[in-house]
Amino acid sequence: MNHRFSTTTLLLAGLLLIGGVGHAQTNRRLATDYLTRGTRELEAGNLDTALAHFNRAIELDPNYGAGYFSRGLVRKRQADYDGAINDFTRSIELKPMPEGYLNRGATRKDKGDPDGAIVDYNRALELNPNYADAFFNRGIARDGKGDYDGAIGDFSRAIEVVPANARAFVGRGFARVHKGDHDGAIADYSKAIALNPRGFLGFYNRAFARKQKGDLDGAIDDLNIALEINPREVDGWFERGLLRGARGELDGALADYAKSIELNPRYAKAHGNRGLILLLRRQDAAAQIEFDTALKMDSSLKTELEKSIEQIKKTRQERSQSGNSKP
Repeated sequence: MNHRFSTTTLLLAGLLLIGGVGHAQTNRRLATDYLTRGTRELEAGNLDTALAHFNRAIELDPNYGAGYFSRGLVRKRQADYDGAINDFTRSIELKPMPEGYLNRGATRKDKGDPDGAIVDYNRALELNPNYADAFFNRGIARDGKGDYDGAIGDFSRAIEVVPANARAFVGRGFARVHKGDHDGAIADYSKAIALNPRGFLGFYNRAFARKQKGDLDGAIDDLNIALEINPREVDGWFERGLLRGARGELDGALADYAKSIELNPRYAKAHGNRGLILLLRRQDAAAQIEFDTALKMDSSLKTELEKSIEQIKKTRQERSQSGNSKP
């Protein structure tokens, strides 16, 4: 499942170090000016320009912790994880703050080092025992390692610190799904939705939990709302296509697969599933085009597709023998 989570905001004031006098003070003032410019560019999504401003701030004042921290945020977003880790490390060396550890941990997780991330989150919590973002991020890392009880504990602690923490309810619901507690997950997703009625993940994840419980109608209802909130979520269209197909709504399923392909023309599974519906409807030539397209994109689907095709042909034969040719 797709999770979409952020880390923290800039806390520049706390990262400002006391400068010297004369030339050092002038450099700090100039560095602060470049930091301000870079922050504006970062918030606007202009990463290269922001990086250039933060580089200049650090050139003017090599001991400017806020400059390294801010440059680390840019490098993380650019997927320059080693560069970001180095910058957060330098900001921590200049002035240890929980935000530095939080962001270095998030970068380590993005790099594929959940253990290193957890170490950093632990350190952030030592500095600030009520740091909800650190509990949340540690919960994500623990969930990824299969420590679902630990993850649930962290999300619960984040909720204790910030009771209106919608994303923490989503995270806890996700961990509960992994434990097989679909009722508990649905309760958490419902709470997240109550706190944030326009939050995509609450509806999307609740749909999955409802699907697992066999509540296809409820799952489709949730996906309808999720796709209204974010109509460019390609997997949402695909998942709704699966549910509609399971309910026998083949026209709706075809339409949803078509939408997922419109958003991602290389969505191999959507092509394959369209082919299966067309085959069930005895549109064999059109179905074969979809199968060929799917396998050209992803040959690993071959065994699964062949098994499904065999089953559909068997179903067609049985219906022909019984005098019922309807799909």
